[in-house]
Amino acid sequence: MKQKFLILLLILFTVGSFAQKIKIDKGELKLDDKTIGFIEGKKPVFKIYGLDKSSSITAELKSVPNADSMTLPWIEIKNETTGKTNELEFKNKSRKFSAFNYDRSIIYELMDRGYFSVDGLNVEAIESFLNGESAGISAKRLGAQGEIDNANKVADTYQLAIDDAGVIYSIKAQNQDPQDKRIGYIRMTSPSNNGELKYEVMDLDNYLIATWFAKAGMISGYDKFLNQELITFDKKVFKAAFDNRGNPTGYKMSKDITAMNIVRTLVGNGYVLGSKILRNK
Repeated sequence: MKQKFLILLLILFTVGSFAQKIKIDKGELKLDDKTIGFIEGKKPVFKIYGLDKSSSITAELKSVPNADSMTLPWIEIKNETTGKTNELEFKNKSRKFSAFNYDRSIIYELMDRGYFSVDGLNVEAIESFLNGESAGISAKRLGAQGEIDNANKVADTYQLAIDDAGVIYSIKAQNQDPQDKRIGYIRMTSPSNNGELKYEVMDLDNYLIATWFAKAGMISGYDKFLNQELITFDKKVFKAAFDNRGNPTGYKMSKDITAMNIVRTLVGNGYVLGSKILRNK
């Protein structure tokens, strides 16, 4: 009985904490109408104060140029007095993140990590975070974007095209007939075995080069879900974004932006397709 009562208390506490809402009224941070701190500034830089304004931090939103529109920014936390910084990623996308209220989203994130509470800024926890190991988010994100940019430059040189039958063409095709610009094929399955969209890319010998999954894809030999990712025959994994803007009315493979994203990602990362015999010459 005692155990059931404790479980009930835990459920009530959880529901209550999730019901708490942050409001910002003329720079005052309010949690269920109680002032817990202050914030000023506008996107991308905010300054956050404790209740007595004796302590503060800056929180700057950072993003990679040309990043996918669905990619969230990250937060750089800084102590302006010492100049020390560290970085945070938004973790609670479903409940707390709002692209229309970045300031409130930042506060929720700080609260979840124990850096902000009803008592204002947790100075000790923040200093420990700033003095700790660098999260390295910017280095990782910028490095990954650099690889994507380089792959796009390579893909551009191939001048890729796809027809309505799923045949892939390139000016760099190395076929015996110089007029034959085919380098492979792409086909789409919807729904696939897991009920989600799937694409497969084959070379000219119909050898499977890569499989792309829209969501929750699984493949033998790889122990993670594949979400808007393709996996190659040699188990390399690359991001390729889903984009349905190419077919507003009726479907044509030649207008399928997702299909082109997949092929460009493959070619840009060194998978030139064509015939296996010609590739090995």
